Amino acid sequence: MNNQSLVTIARERACPREIASRIAYPATLGLCLAFAYGLYCSGMTLESVLFASFFFSLAVMALLELALPFRDDWKPGWRDWAVNGAYFMLNGAIDNLGKITVAAVAVYLAPAAGHGDPLALAGSALLALLVGDLLGYWWHRLGHISSLLWRFHGIHHVPVKLYMFMNNTVHFLDLFIGSLVSGIPLVALGFSAEAIALALFISGFHSFFAHVNADVRMGWLGYLVLGPEHHRWHHSTRVDESLNFGASVALWDHVFGTFLYRPGECPDAVGVAHPQEFPGEHQLVRSYLSPFTR
Repeated sequence: MNNQSLVTIARERACPREIASRIAYPATLGLCLAFAYGLYCSGMTLESVLFASFFFSLAVMALLELALPFRDDWKPGWRDWAVNGAYFMLNGAIDNLGKITVAAVAVYLAPAAGHGDPLALAGSALLALLVGDLLGYWWHRLGHISSLLWRFHGIHHVPVKLYMFMNNTVHFLDLFIGSLVSGIPLVALGFSAEAIALALFISGFHSFFAHVNADVRMGWLGYLVLGPEHHRWHHSTRVDESLNFGASVALWDHVFGTFLYRPGECPDAVGVAHPQEFPGEHQLVRSYLSPFTR
């Protein structure tokens, strides 16, 4: 490679958009965690912290999509906003019910860490995140393996473009049971209420962040945590590319051989291989009913 090529590469890496793309993930997560921690330190209940931080995170991700769009043809139209808004109100209530149920159980049954050592809390939350992600990994993977569970989970894969708000396109039972499967065992294992709440927040953050239509480049972090560059492959219409079943960390995909990371690349098409098996992405009521009528 000649010197001119090296200079060109250096300039491309130094351009503002490139820099913004590379810091987008840590900056967004850091900002949202700081917001949540500030609310917690103010004396808000864990349930309230989760609820408020959830909406703050969505607002930050929406701004990220505006500032660093990945694909223009993936920008949602009015029908997308309308149907996902309906999913958001219905599923949002159900999902938060699941997470708040876990948080409430944790508050009453799990030991409280209080405002103790932040490093100890971070370590405990990281372990809780790993355990919860393992449980969520297998619930998610079973949703692809089992023909029965695919009737429910496949609804999430019907949309043919990815953007943050389409994460709401999901069957309510898939969402609710998934929240309980990955959360309730953490209480049984003795994690503190604060550690569980932090782990749930980080997991919820990644579930939406993975779908953002933003030019986010994970770099070396992409071998440790999962983001949009991984999840686009998960939504590929090709079964051999529809991998990356973890929610937050890449560990379990590495362990079970389902990790796929191709920085700078994107699948040819996203959606389901056989769309005729599901209602259209804008048919919410039929999507809710279809698993019981097929």
